[in-house]
Amino acid sequence: MSTSLQFDYGKYRGILISVALFLLLDASVLLLNFYISFEIAGDAVGVNLAGRQRMLSQRMAKTLFVLDSSRTDPAAFNAAYDELLLSKTLFDDTLQAFIQGGPVRGAGNTTVILDAVMNRAGRDALHNTAQLWRPYKNAVDQLIASAATKKPDGELTPEVENALAAAVAMARLHNLPILASMNDLTLSLEEVAASKAKRLRLIQTIGISLAIVNFLFILLHFVRQLRDSDAVIEKARRETTEILDTVNEGLFLIDHQLIIGEQYSAKLPHILGVSAVAGKSFHALLESIINPAIASSVAPSSVLPTVPSLDLTLAETARQYVELLFDPAIKEKLIGDLNPLNKVAVNSVQANGDLCEKYLQFTFARVYQERAISHVLVTVQDISAQVTLAQALRDSRQHNDAQLQMLTSLLHTHPQLLNEFINNSFQCFTRIHGILQQPTKTTQAVRDKAVAIFRELHHFKGEAASLKLDFFENAAHRMEDSLARLRNKQDLTGHDYATLAEQLDKLINDTRQVQQLTARLGQFTRVSAQAPRSLNNQHITGSRRNDGWDHLHDFVQHIALRNGKRVQLVVSGLSEIALAADYAQQLKEICIQLLRNAVVHGIETPHDRALSEKPQTGRVDLRLAAIAPAEMELMVMDDGQGLDTVAIRNKAIALGKWSEQEMDGWSSEQLRSVIFHPGFTTAKEVTKDAGRGAGLDLVMQHVIARRGKITVASRAGEFCRFVIHLPIVAPAQVPQEVSVSPGSGHVDVDGS
Repeated sequence: MSTSLQFDYGKYRGILISVALFLLLDASVLLLNFYISFEIAGDAVGVNLAGRQRMLSQRMAKTLFVLDSSRTDPAAFNAAYDELLLSKTLFDDTLQAFIQGGPVRGAGNTTVILDAVMNRAGRDALHNTAQLWRPYKNAVDQLIASAATKKPDGELTPEVENALAAAVAMARLHNLPILASMNDLTLSLEEVAASKAKRLRLIQTIGISLAIVNFLFILLHFVRQLRDSDAVIEKARRETTEILDTVNEGLFLIDHQLIIGEQYSAKLPHILGVSAVAGKSFHALLESIINPAIASSVAPSSVLPTVPSLDLTLAETARQYVELLFDPAIKEKLIGDLNPLNKVAVNSVQANGDLCEKYLQFTFARVYQERAISHVLVTVQDISAQVTLAQALRDSRQHNDAQLQMLTSLLHTHPQLLNEFINNSFQCFTRIHGILQQPTKTTQAVRDKAVAIFRELHHFKGEAASLKLDFFENAAHRMEDSLARLRNKQDLTGHDYATLAEQLDKLINDTRQVQQLTARLGQFTRVSAQAPRSLNNQHITGSRRNDGWDHLHDFVQHIALRNGKRVQLVVSGLSEIALAADYAQQLKEICIQLLRNAVVHGIETPHDRALSEKPQTGRVDLRLAAIAPAEMELMVMDDGQGLDTVAIRNKAIALGKWSEQEMDGWSSEQLRSVIFHPGFTTAKEVTKDAGRGAGLDLVMQHVIARRGKITVASRAGEFCRFVIHLPIVAPAQVPQEVSVSPGSGHVDVDGS
């Protein structure tokens, strides 16, 4: 939109003339004020100097009297003499300046220029003073000239005595008449200054009166002009209002400062959920309504040159986008696709005062005036219905994808191992449900719930990861995130576990679906068992040929791949000892946690191993052997970087459970034992495989429960070895239930 405006000088001729007269009148009054004020300032100087003349007259008389009384005191005589010389010179120079005009020394030894006194009273006063001063001055000059003939000892000569007597006589005779003449001069100068001040007030009064009259004329002219203009504007406003009240979108204008204009469509407050928007900052408006918890489509920072990073808020990104629209050097069509507010979630207040979430779409268009960008027109539409429909379709697609992912995982997992996983999962869920239902009376007991649930979830997560059931591993990881937030909450209560209970219910339902799918795939499983050659065993996770142990190879490779490492697992003896089913499951959980720990924390990346002159593929040894008829030894060893005691010490101090002074006296063996403490981890961030501090804690709980023994050996840059001694529980035996206190079990740390 472009308009061309021509200024009509004839229409505003009367106003222009009135304004010109007003300015001329003001300038004239200002010049007169300046000129008269300058004269008044000069008169003030003259009044001050006239007053000084009276003082000098008195001081000369006083000085002569002091000289007369100090004939025998040379010091006092000399001081009075100097003062007489100064007073006489200053009085005479000032008197001549008043009569003829010229420079004279003023206050502070500055030089001022006096104009000759021209008024009659002042001239008469100066004339009388000059007649009185002439003989008085001659007597003083005679005294000054004869004072140079004083004797060296300071005694006055007869000539000085005579000149002093004559000067004192002239002082007694002429001092009072001179003082009276100076008073007359002062009064005459004051009268002149008062006359000029009166004249200045008169000029100001006349100027102000004329300015008021001129202003009233301009005001009346303006009122008539405004009345005519208001009629035209009112007609245009009614038409604009009818348009803005009719459209269903939110319409408004923003200027270069991103301030919203006064006119906007009637639907805008309802769409935005804001009662008044006129005059507000568009940036502040966005910050007040945008819901930061909802991800929105934000343009990449590489496209917007003024955006330094993706850490900017959506409102800030929108502000920079609008600023680009005001840049005439940028083509509007080229940046249209970069609109960051194409779809944005906002918080809106309903009629009952409740907050609701809706989705809005903002579109922007430039407004031109005189071929320059004057404003940006913003159109706002409520697209909540479209977004809700799209979200429903997206959720359905994600659900289908999850079902497909779950089905794919089932097809690649050995059926018997999958059945064991499902049974173990339901047992885990039952234990977690029991922990949630357990009554608690203290805050510490409420927090202990989180620790206990953490251990159960980590069991479940480890088994899911070992079978590459990513769906369940991810679900467990999300529940661990929820537990981590609960553990960090200051005022934790039992009600805070409600969200976790909902997640558990969903996980139980998903597991039941897997159980149903497994049952439906039973026929497929039977066919697979009858014709094993028809399947590619390389794509099946685990088998029963080695009592369910061979899936650990897939587990280690899976963990190594997503951590950017290369690992070779060497296994021996896992199928040589017959164990009870539940006991074998516990042993698998220990192996899973130790293998995960070895791959994530022990083995280095190929690059780091190459720098250490090691093979790029790390090695992890897993060995199970019977060392006595009723005792077995489990060993997990990696050729990685070993335990970093410095990092362990720093993290232990950071946890606040041990003081720095306490740990200064610890040995390396004591420091290494800290890795089994609940919640301890040296990982820098939380991932699926590390950062919770639960893996080795679970291992320790199993060892304690079976009254076993664990030994840790490590050498920096070479290896780390875990050796666990456990009793052998054969299938025919029923494991004895034991109640173990937190201090039972045994841990040895070998610092070799």
